[in-house]
Amino acid sequence: MNIGFFSPTINRVGGGELVTLNMIQALRAKQHKILVYSAEKINPAHIQEFFGHSLDLDNEVRFWPNIFDPYNLENIYLNLLKSYFFSLKCDLLIDTFSNAIFPWTDAVYFQGEPKIIQLPRGMKGSLFTPYKAFLTDSTKHAKIGEKILMACSKYTAKTIEDITGLATNVLYPPVSDFFKIGNRLPSKNNTVAVVTRISNDKRPETIPQIAKLAPDNVSFVIIGSCRTPSELNVLSNLRECIRKLGVTEKVKLLLNVSREKQREILQNSKVYLHPFNPYEAFGISVVEAMSAGCVPVVPDIAGLKEIVPEQLRYTSLEEAASLVEESITTWSPSKAQDSVKIADRFSQTKFCDEFLKIMQL
Repeated sequence: MNIGFFSPTINRVGGGELVTLNMIQALRAKQHKILVYSAEKINPAHIQEFFGHSLDLDNEVRFWPNIFDPYNLENIYLNLLKSYFFSLKCDLLIDTFSNAIFPWTDAVYFQGEPKIIQLPRGMKGSLFTPYKAFLTDSTKHAKIGEKILMACSKYTAKTIEDITGLATNVLYPPVSDFFKIGNRLPSKNNTVAVVTRISNDKRPETIPQIAKLAPDNVSFVIIGSCRTPSELNVLSNLRECIRKLGVTEKVKLLLNVSREKQREILQNSKVYLHPFNPYEAFGISVVEAMSAGCVPVVPDIAGLKEIVPEQLRYTSLEEAASLVEESITTWSPSKAQDSVKIADRFSQTKFCDEFLKIMQL
């Protein structure tokens, strides 16, 4: 069987791409033929560094080049057309990117809220009226049992079911053992680690704002993924924010670091801080940090509520700074192991087994 993955951004370093790569690995183990649509030529060395394994494909498919970044709403119609043409090459199509139900898609993995409720309103929103009408009609005519829907959290699954009326499987994303600490904990510093894509939706500017409120003996390290022109613009604003707040000595910014460097930082940090963004469907970076023995401090939102204990979730920048200080002061090896135990619930092996069970392949 030729199984296709619609994943325009597979070269990016992120949770959605990790989901796709693990799905591919699980299906290759079952001897299925794999095709992948990517918006740009797949970089095997980059995939190897990020995933820890080579990407074993039977075919890589690309169509005409993008005008905009695949993530941009301006590219939404082009992505739609590419998804359709790609489906003609597959016996079964799995979409791990669009967060939408198309007539020609057999299985969808929702990394966040359905696209149909993410579209802007007002004058700008009118540009996407045809797309929204198409999605509405496609969703309305999707029959129960006709498509396999998967979601990255219970929160996301409920949102999908409320909108579509279709049963949705909860398939938590996989977390690599690469970051996991052993029984002997490395020496931990009074460091707060942050792992994020440098984009507007991730609200990275909230980190220096929290750092400004935190004690002077606590340092912050932002490990940022920044590869596109739009992300470079956000990076410029973030650097300016750090400078204006006067926290250049407290906040260190590292870009596109290796997995080895990221592991070193996480394993030597006492706390992991998640930016104060309004929505997070799951948060793979949170679980990776917990696997490394970090105590997580995260916003009290969406899928993060399914991972992190209530006493470690914040609702304001001031509360975040307070929790960071408390977590640094009270950190202990037993608290680090508590984090690791939670992270163990989201292993790659468990993900692959559950995925194959849902797909019945």
